[in-house]
Amino acid sequence: MPFISQDKRLNPDEKVAGDRCFIQYRAMMNTWRENPRWSTVDTIASWIWPNDKHRAQILAFLVFFAMVVLDYERLQKEKNGDI
Repeated sequence: MPFISQDKRLNPDEKVAGDRCFIQYRAMMNTWRENPRWSTVDTIASWIWPNDKHRAQILAFLVFFAMVVLDYERLQKEKNGDI
């Protein structure tokens, strides 16, 4: 989890899953803050998915999921109730 305690942020333990996530999240946020653009998202994603076409497909899916699917799910929850 990126949101670890302040004292852990100064000395994260790479053996702890949440600390490892924080280290990666911090690197991503630093990169984003330097240049907040779609090309920066592509750069960050290239750390995980080096294949250009696959990365574009994954990023397109994430945008589709966030902008279309989640709205649909919210409507379904309102219509049918919570779990």
